[in-house]
Amino acid sequence: MNNFLTIAASDNSGGAGIQQDIKIAEKIGFWGLSAITGITVQDFSGTDSIFPIPANILSQQLEKNFRSFKINAVKIGVISSDENIQVISDFLQKYKLNNVVLDPVFAPSHGISFIGNNSVELHKEKLLPYIRIITPNKEELELLFDKKNKSFEEGIINAQNFSKQFNCSIYLKGGHFEGSIVKEVLIDKTKIYLFEKKRRELKYSHGTGCTFSTAVSCFLANGFSIENACKKATAFVDEIFL
Repeated sequence: MNNFLTIAASDNSGGAGIQQDIKIAEKIGFWGLSAITGITVQDFSGTDSIFPIPANILSQQLEKNFRSFKINAVKIGVISSDENIQVISDFLQKYKLNNVVLDPVFAPSHGISFIGNNSVELHKEKLLPYIRIITPNKEELELLFDKKNKSFEEGIINAQNFSKQFNCSIYLKGGHFEGSIVKEVLIDKTKIYLFEKKRRELKYSHGTGCTFSTAVSCFLANGFSIENACKKATAFVDEIFL
């Protein structure tokens, strides 16, 4: 069995974070491993608080996983301290994995910020050199690129520039853009893939981003192209949340 590692925060409600990541990975056929970056107090309506795991404990979790298992897929989610970004960067540099997906979760839809003062810049400087694909939504891309996306078309331009600047693929999720059609885009080097689907009401949205990024990582590790991995992950999200 292939091994999947989630590096993210714990969600006591089980709908997002490492709990959701492991459930999704197991559905796809992976053994789920975790390195917990923080402990949250939350439910489906929002996040009340977060306690960052000390950097030395996160480092020990990662070391034990990397030494004990052959890791085929990695998803990085909430990193709740700047010190922990450096820890993760050191391990990515050391082990040079191929199928690393970054879901840049800086804040929940409702509740407190997840990140430290310098986290956005540190994500770009310390993590992006080792990432195969990053999966931001509208607001997360704005924070990363420091530029507003007034429309989906403007978001595509900003995503293209971001992909060129940091030399990684990017999947811009479309749920936070307005319109009856949800538009999303994958930018993979010089290729652009557009995806559209009718906007439909979900049973709930808590954990959709975690589900998508985990599924992409696992499908990549299963040998799918980045385009097909994203297509299959989108269908997987619809299957669970519609």
